[in-house]
Amino acid sequence: MLKGKKGLYILLPVVAFIWGAIIIQVVGAFSDDDPVLSKAAEVNIAPVEEKERDTFSIGFIERDPFLGTLYKPKKKVMVKPKAVIKRPPLVWPSITYKGVVSGKGNANAIYLININGADQLMQVKQTLSEVTLIQGRSNTIRVKYKGKIKEFKIAN
Repeated sequence: MLKGKKGLYILLPVVAFIWGAIIIQVVGAFSDDDPVLSKAAEVNIAPVEEKERDTFSIGFIERDPFLGTLYKPKKKVMVKPKAVIKRPPLVWPSITYKGVVSGKGNANAIYLININGADQLMQVKQTLSEVTLIQGRSNTIRVKYKGKIKEFKIAN
């Protein structure tokens, strides 16, 4: 590089010129002076020519262009959705467990159950009014009605 005062005399005006050009550009961009157009210069606008669009269609592919083998489309398997059958909600009869009449816990125990307001004496695996007694204990019974199982506690 240039050493001493000789470099300073050359580089200082170059830097000042560059900064001056930058400042003039910035000030010129923010000034409100619009360039004046002469009335003699008229602008002729020619309509744009529209080109007709090229149309195409995609045909069926008979063979693979790279392998040369014939194309066999896969068959679509139509799966029919299964019709959902809405069953009405299961309405249980009014069941109340009142207690064991005889034989606590053995196979011959008889349980007192109130079904739809009528007291019934039932043994295990006995069915009355579509209600089957599956299991019985001193404080709970397990009952099956139309395939559904429910457990009832003794009524106080």
